[in-house]
Amino acid sequence: MSRLAVVTALVASVLFTVATPAVAAAAADPVARQRVREVPASIVSDCSTDVTTALGHWIASVPNRSTLRLRRDGCYRIDGTLTVAGREHLTLDGRGATLQAKTPGDIGRRHLVIAGGRDIVLRNLTVRGANANARAPGGSYDGSKAFQHAFSFIGVQKGRLDKVQAYDVYGDFVYIGSGPKGTDPKSTGWSRDIKVTNSTFEGSGRQGISVTAGKKIVIDRNTIGGAGQTLIDLEANSPEGGAVDVRITHNRTGAARHFWLANKGAGTQIRDIVVEHNRMTEATGGLVFVYGPSGGYRGPFRFVDNRFVASNHVRDEGSQGAFFLSRVNGALIRGNVVTFPAGQQMPAVENQDSLNIVVKGNTFTNAGKEVITTTRGTTPPATAPPTTAPPTTAPRVTVPPTTARATAPPTTALRTG
Repeated sequence: MSRLAVVTALVASVLFTVATPAVAAAAADPVARQRVREVPASIVSDCSTDVTTALGHWIASVPNRSTLRLRRDGCYRIDGTLTVAGREHLTLDGRGATLQAKTPGDIGRRHLVIAGGRDIVLRNLTVRGANANARAPGGSYDGSKAFQHAFSFIGVQKGRLDKVQAYDVYGDFVYIGSGPKGTDPKSTGWSRDIKVTNSTFEGSGRQGISVTAGKKIVIDRNTIGGAGQTLIDLEANSPEGGAVDVRITHNRTGAARHFWLANKGAGTQIRDIVVEHNRMTEATGGLVFVYGPSGGYRGPFRFVDNRFVASNHVRDEGSQGAFFLSRVNGALIRGNVVTFPAGQQMPAVENQDSLNIVVKGNTFTNAGKEVITTTRGTTPPATAPPTTAPPTTAPRVTVPPTTARATAPPTTALRTG
């Protein structure tokens, strides 16, 4: 081999050695391979005029595997519904920008809808609704505008909200539901693998975060408050819907007019629900309400190492306990610190026609009985489902104490065994 050939081979070897890690990293990270597309300067970014249509056309024109970037700290007026439909490997980076509605709209308007598609990321983006009374005491539910959600995932496979914000909406902060089933006979149309992380939500007319047809959902490290109804709502609209493998962890939560977590609705496809390491700074109307259908059971549920403030301002179906579990098979309530209203002897846990309920290691301050057992007055199914173990644990995190805004001075603490 000639000297020139040897030198050429050595240079090629060095270049290959240097380039390989970068190439491998890019291959492992789809975002790293995305093309960056800046929002056109022609789309007004001072909220002086409605740009819903212009933004929609621009998003639709950008190819998949792209990162779309809005003007840094810009304000985009959207008086209609901004829809991202059927896209793949797309990131919308708001860079601190706001999407703002300035007209009341009707029940059909949504703010930002992700419909179908997969691998969609929204980050560093704020949605502001037109509900001026969203943070008023007593709630602000308006049925004529109740579906004006800030962010909606409709039949999406793998989506993420990270470092987003939503304020003053008539609907929910986040809605996770189903879309068309498509041509795959095994498809349910559910949204799957959706993450809501590191975000801030305040002031809704309806729920905080709703899951009506979702699997593998993560709600982690958010600040959520001022919900007009329930803070976290797992409620199937039909027997075909449900909430499966839902992780609600490390969130800091404020007020809600109804429950902190509610699970009523249709069907029995509610299982593997994990609620761990959350902190309440204000009481909600009620704490946890699970009401399964007469024909079956829901669960398992896991409530571990949370700091809650219980209240009995809101009850449903004659519920009494702070943790109300009706027709549940498998629930673990462990290591929670819960402050109850003084002098009311509110039961901590109510087992209504449920199986395999474990309550241990909690601190229930001002509570009445630890567990009460009630019945609906109907006959349970003749054959109960097999015992289901509670979901696996998440890494244990020590949560510092928090001060609730309206807690009564403690009297006695009931420590469960």
